[in-house]
Amino acid sequence: MHKKEGSMMTQTYDYIIVGAGTSGPVVASRLSEDPQVSILLLEAGGENTNDISRTPGAFFKVWGTDYDWQYETEPQKGLNNRKIYSPGGHVVGGSSAINMGFWMRGTKEDYDFWEQQGAMGWNFETALEMFQKIEDTDLGPTRYRGKGGKVRLEYSAYPTEFTDTLLNAFKEAGFGDIGDFQAETPYRADIVQKDFINQVRHTPADSYLSKEIRKRPNLTVQTDTFVRNVIFKGNRAVGVEVEHQGKVQQITAGAEIILSAGTYNTAQILKLSGVGPKEELAKHGIPVVADVPGVGENLNDHLLVNVLILSSIPIPDTHFNPVSDESIAQWRRERTGPACYYPGPAAGLISSDKTYTGPDFEIILEYVHNANGSEKEFAGVENIAERSGYSFTVILTVPKSRGNVLLASGDPHDKPLINPNYLSNPDDMKKFIKGIRYAMQLTKTRALLPYTERVHPAPDASDADIETFIHSEASSVFHPVGTARIGDLKKDPMAVVDSHLRVRGVEGLRVADASIMPQVTRGHTMAPVTYIGEMAAQIIRSEKH
Repeated sequence: MHKKEGSMMTQTYDYIIVGAGTSGPVVASRLSEDPQVSILLLEAGGENTNDISRTPGAFFKVWGTDYDWQYETEPQKGLNNRKIYSPGGHVVGGSSAINMGFWMRGTKEDYDFWEQQGAMGWNFETALEMFQKIEDTDLGPTRYRGKGGKVRLEYSAYPTEFTDTLLNAFKEAGFGDIGDFQAETPYRADIVQKDFINQVRHTPADSYLSKEIRKRPNLTVQTDTFVRNVIFKGNRAVGVEVEHQGKVQQITAGAEIILSAGTYNTAQILKLSGVGPKEELAKHGIPVVADVPGVGENLNDHLLVNVLILSSIPIPDTHFNPVSDESIAQWRRERTGPACYYPGPAAGLISSDKTYTGPDFEIILEYVHNANGSEKEFAGVENIAERSGYSFTVILTVPKSRGNVLLASGDPHDKPLINPNYLSNPDDMKKFIKGIRYAMQLTKTRALLPYTERVHPAPDASDADIETFIHSEASSVFHPVGTARIGDLKKDPMAVVDSHLRVRGVEGLRVADASIMPQVTRGHTMAPVTYIGEMAAQIIRSEKH
């Protein structure tokens, strides 16, 4: 497993996995079940020791710290040239260590689309089988939900009965029933299941890299290790060049290297290694190993807007501060109090066009109004922070707009240029306007009418008004995918990996993370990326034997 040569250690492992976020730990855990192979899992960040990241209500306090890559997009033309902050986990657990924790897998249409794109064997039936191994939820075991798997799921905690009022409004508006949207039909609303167990985040990495698993002699988890590039011998990946403890080192892979560094970093590492569009590589003086034009392209991300409502009457049990020192101290002592609550504990999936060919919007139901007083509809409202209200986060589930991730330079420490190209496809804006109007029907239900005094944007807003609202207020849900997408390499020149996750034009290199997804799923990305990790390990092990 290790070879010493003189005073310098040259490390050799069978498999090197780059990135201990969501998928990397799954691949490492599963491959290391075979005691005959040695595994090195590399992570640029450190171990997840900051307990604030594990609170349901204050986790975002670690954004902007060393737990976060601290990326932002290029100015977005479709969003009034705003740069959109894009947090990404720089820690064991990756973005699953700093996100909301929603377990929303996506729908049948999503997983079957992968196979339609040429990813043979990647379909909904395969996904359902795999989620049986992944999930541990009291909603299982059924055909649709798993019980006894690696990732324990529990319903979000919520402090106010008004959450039930919001769910009742969803049903009353005819959007769908209340119940599990990951069962037979997705057109439902429910309290969202998360990976917070007894009010403490337990990431997929925590499960797949448990203390027991970390004791395996053939598994090494090495943190604080920045991967500069993949090393090639001819067109075969043979190792990685890393920075660790202030030194540049090379580590050799006897069998394969698997990139699980995430949608932005995987694309950057591939390009820095000479795998990408030849014109871009030449521009930065990077020798071309393989001209793969799809690397960094096809970037696809969810956009959201918030519809805000002020209530004329108080809504009990909704006024508290989850991020105060007192709240966090109470959570540390007792696992109770405001830090246990995220204000959007419920969500639903809808077909606003009534085609029922896959949900076109997700709506997160929040028991706070989220207004700051700058909204024209709320002009003149005094003490707005003390007012009760509610809000809907409206998410366009299948945006057609595509962007890219480009190198800023050939220096691996220069952040990549991230351009999601939000709203560049005009269909997205047309759809978003209709979806917001559809969601605003909730404010007119018998359940919510008593709590609806003022609405932003206004119920009588024109399409032009709503378009202006979207341009100025829409933001990311932080679900970037697609920059190394899976497909049929023979038929699709922009596909980067084949059905076995092998990178086009080279040997000994695979990708297993959100970058392989052809488009973002109708849900949140943590669950499908866990699935990708399980699939990758199964494929590699089946090829080996």
